[in-house]
Amino acid sequence: MVQILEGVAVLGAFTLYMIPSIEADARNRDDAFAITMVNVLLGWTVIGWIAAFMWARRPASEKRLTHLVQRTRRAVARVTIAKLVAHAELRAALQRRMTGKLRVRSRAVLARQS
Repeated sequence: MVQILEGVAVLGAFTLYMIPSIEADARNRDDAFAITMVNVLLGWTVIGWIAAFMWARRPASEKRLTHLVQRTRRAVARVTIAKLVAHAELRAALQRRMTGKLRVRSRAVLARQS
């Protein structure tokens, strides 16, 4: 009977110790593994356990996600603009080259006709 009570006490203590990890998993947090690592490695200190618990309870920051989306859009815009500029420069170079050839050919045609 004493062994059963000891087993229940150990299981209860372990469950209490792992509450931040359980909470992070229940909330489907993307960083649940990191919270679990902090809980397991630093949870034996009361401060580490409280930090992991507060981290697990904190909602995902919308501001951080919005900032990430804006940075991604800017990066895509920079790449698109760079491609457009490169295409325009290539087209201008080809037009200059073709204009020069057309002038030479038109002079040759005029010379033959005379």
